[in-house]
Amino acid sequence: MIRTLLSFSLISSILVGLAAQAQTPAKPAAAKTPAAKTDTIHKPVRDTTTILPVKDSIIHLQGGLRIGLDLSRIVTSIYYPYRKEGTAVADLRLKSNLYAAAEVGYTNTPFSNSQYTYKGSGAFITLGVDYNFLKKQYPSEKNMFFGGIRYGFSHLTYEVPSYTINSSYWGNNEDGSVPKTNVNAHWVELVLGLKAEVLKNFFLSWSLRQRVLINNVKSDAFTPLVIPGFGSGSKKAVFDMQYTVSYLFPLYKITEHVKLPENKKKKK
Repeated sequence: MIRTLLSFSLISSILVGLAAQAQTPAKPAAAKTPAAKTDTIHKPVRDTTTILPVKDSIIHLQGGLRIGLDLSRIVTSIYYPYRKEGTAVADLRLKSNLYAAAEVGYTNTPFSNSQYTYKGSGAFITLGVDYNFLKKQYPSEKNMFFGGIRYGFSHLTYEVPSYTINSSYWGNNEDGSVPKTNVNAHWVELVLGLKAEVLKNFFLSWSLRQRVLINNVKSDAFTPLVIPGFGSGSKKAVFDMQYTVSYLFPLYKITEHVKLPENKKKKK
C-alpha cells in the first residue's frame, strides 16, 4: 500500500512538471539587428607635390681690364685748334656691377694772337668708380648704363713770353711777359653714360661729364688758358662730353651667388 502511494506521487510530480513545461511560452527568437551602417571615410589624397627650397645659383662673370681712347678730343681740336689733347681711359671690373675707373692724358696749348703769346702744357689723371644700373637680360651681357664719380688732379706749366696792352686813354702800349708758372688743379667729376659691346670685347661708349673745380687757379698776372683734363681755366665748373672706343682684355672670372626668383613646385 505504501509503495503504491509513493509510485503514484512520483508519477504525479512528473506529469505536473511536463504540463508546466508545455504551458510555458517559447521565447521568441532574437531579432536580427541590422548591421550598423558604416560611414565611408574619404582618406585625403596624398600630395605628391614637392616644394624645393631656394638655393643659391653660382655664376661666373667675365672680368678683365678694359682700355680705350677718347675720340671726342679730336672734335675738340677742330673747334679749338690750340688745344692738342690725348686721353686714355680704362676700367677694371670689381664686382658684378661695380668698376674701378681711371683716365690719364696730356695737353699742349700753344696760342698766339695780336695781344699775347701763350704756351702751356701738362698732364692729368682721374680716379673713381662706375656703377652699372642696367638690368641684365642674361648673365654674360656686358652692355652698361652707368653712373660714376671721379677725383681729378692736374699739373700744368704755362708762360706768356710776351703780351701787349693797348691803352686808348694814354695813347701808348704796355708790353710785358709772364714767367713760367706751375699750377696744380683738383676737381670732382660726375659721370653718366652708356657703353655697348659692338663686337666681341669691343666697346663704344658715350658719356656726359660735370666737373667742379675744388681749388682756385686764377692768378692776378695771368690765368691758365686750359687746365688739362678739366677745361677752361677761367671757370669754376664745366660741362663736357666724351666718346670712347675700348677693348676688354678678359683676364679673370668673377664668381657671383644669385638667388632663384621664387620657390618652384616640381611634380614627382
